[in-house]
Amino acid sequence: MAQEVDVQALVSETTIGSEELVSYLLEIKGVDFSDIATPQPPASEGLALIQTTPSTQRNFSLINGKMTQSVVFQWSYRPVREGAAQILKATVTVKDKTYETEPVRITVVPQAQRPQRRGRSRSPLDPFASPAAPPDDAEEARSALSEQDIFIRAVPSARRAYQNEQVTIEYQLFFRNYIQPRHSRLADSWDAEGFWREELDVEARPMPRTTIENGLRYNSIVLKRVAVFPTRSGTLTVDPLRIETEVFAPRSPSDPFSRFFSLRNPYETIERASPAIAIESRSLPPGAPAAFHGAVGRFDMSEQINRTEVEVGESIQVTVRISGTGNLAMLEPLPLKAPGIFEAYDPEVEMAIDSGGQQVRGHKTFTYLLVPRSNGTFEVPAIEFAYFDPSTEQYRTLRSQPRSVLVTGTAAAPLAASTTATGLPIDDIARPLRQPHWRQRDEASLYSNPWTYALLALPLVLVGLTYAYRRHVTRLATDSAYARNRRAHPVARKHLKTAETMLSEEAPRRFYEELERAVLGFIGNRLDLAERGLTRPALDARLAAAGLEPGIRAELQRFLETCDAARFAPDQPSRTQMDASLDQAHRLIVTLDATFSKEADATVSE
Repeated sequence: MAQEVDVQALVSETTIGSEELVSYLLEIKGVDFSDIATPQPPASEGLALIQTTPSTQRNFSLINGKMTQSVVFQWSYRPVREGAAQILKATVTVKDKTYETEPVRITVVPQAQRPQRRGRSRSPLDPFASPAAPPDDAEEARSALSEQDIFIRAVPSARRAYQNEQVTIEYQLFFRNYIQPRHSRLADSWDAEGFWREELDVEARPMPRTTIENGLRYNSIVLKRVAVFPTRSGTLTVDPLRIETEVFAPRSPSDPFSRFFSLRNPYETIERASPAIAIESRSLPPGAPAAFHGAVGRFDMSEQINRTEVEVGESIQVTVRISGTGNLAMLEPLPLKAPGIFEAYDPEVEMAIDSGGQQVRGHKTFTYLLVPRSNGTFEVPAIEFAYFDPSTEQYRTLRSQPRSVLVTGTAAAPLAASTTATGLPIDDIARPLRQPHWRQRDEASLYSNPWTYALLALPLVLVGLTYAYRRHVTRLATDSAYARNRRAHPVARKHLKTAETMLSEEAPRRFYEELERAVLGFIGNRLDLAERGLTRPALDARLAAAGLEPGIRAELQRFLETCDAARFAPDQPSRTQMDASLDQAHRLIVTLDATFSKEADATVSE
């Protein structure tokens, strides 16, 4: 059967000594030797070609019942000077079709400074060979793992984004084929200051993917994938992802029993970190429509009403569903301006997030309940939703269709007095006045009755209460610290309730996400902090300034580390551990509330 042709350029090492040779391999897969025109050696800079005629080798392999063949051409080069060098692109013709490779960069250092080499298998032409350290120097070779042997690469989907636009960052671990990593874990608390972040799913046991990087063969796996949404404009930085991992490098490729009978631990723990990522966040352009409330992404809207003919007092459900890619968690309920005869209630909100792909996608549903109090034909107006589409850099407005509702029946009237035969109410007609008798009543004067003064003071009390309520409403709208402090407890209770639901559903990852949001959200609301924009040390400093004792701060840090470890660990925590974490979250919120209230009372007294 026909195979796909794959041409790759590999080198023995990318850092060599000034007195060493470097082997350049041109590997052609999926084609027979007779279909290949013998290629010319690629040109080089800073290197000299040793021989013009290449050494050749043919390889066959059977993988999953499929036969794969490859042809390898090899040349050797020697350095002519120290410093940067490179082997330029190679060209090969296969079945009248020309293929080109990428250039390979080489670094030439003084011979005394060259990196320590691992022992290699016998065939210099086998690009699939697994290098290993010599048996008499195994421990020293394992400790000499460099950033070239194993490293982390952070790949963002974009370097520039609008405020609230989604940027996906994928962290990939690259390691040479003679290295076997295991038990990878976070070395510290990874954070992204100035971003709202949503974790995306990655495979718990990924299969390594083979790739070529600057002429070296690597295996790669995806460590972490996260969607970040910049919450403000400017240049924002995502912290490096630091991990600890145990790696195994075989002592000798010819001794398969050395791994099992060695007295030394074949694994060593190393730490690697990805580079920090700078993302330029741009402000949204002017000209936003009135229905725009900060949504950025690509969305669709659907709307339906459960019935268009009801009796007075029966309920109507209007369901609005927003679906697409974007930060659905920050999407606020859409305003529904129902006619005055409808009694409207706050919408019920449901959200479903699909974090299994490359982007955060899902839907959010708002269900509005309307109850008519009068009969007639009324129109439920259209609902508008506006968002900014970063792909077209334009604002878009989605609008539902207005719905006509027929309300039948009779509204319950207040209890009326009995009526006369003409329909006039009896209680509205005064009785005839016959033989009036005037008499003097012995009652106290108004000025001596205390209720008189109470009634006179009542309007002032009502004015004062109205003023206080108006001031409260105004402060909620203008003072974010006051408003966040007022909703700290309800928001924390909501997240804890969701965590209990995730506990019963045996969803540990969502469970620990809700616990972390409950505690950090409570701290942010009480102290008016952007808790997701603070690193753990910065959060600890702010809590110390707020008067929180060191013991409580240490317990909080342990709690947050437990949440991070449970969310990223390959093994799921037990039910006992999850119950203990839930109790710890309740205790922390109670302790934090008592401390913040005490500090607030002390500030007021001063």
